Amino acid sequence: MLAAAACLFGGSALAHSWYPFWCCDDHDCRELVEARGETVTETAEGWRLWDGRLIEREFGKSSPDTKFHLCEEPTTRAIICFFAPQGAS
Repeated sequence: MLAAAACLFGGSALAHSWYPFWCCDDHDCRELVEARGETVTETAEGWRLWDGRLIEREFGKSSPDTKFHLCEEPTTRAIICFFAPQGAS
């Protein structure tokens, strides 16, 4: 049955399922894609996003994969959660 659901809803539904419910209301979370210009630079203070926003270290969470993920409120773009892979910059 799970395989059938994966075929019907595609990989994004399954990938989305690991985000904590308190971070991700109505699909507010997504993987950051460098090819789209969504770069992340590690700094002493935390992680600097391509648009200049800074996520301080105390607010970063460990990513379960090797990718960066961002959860933001769609209208204001306020950051809800940020996930960084271990040792990534």
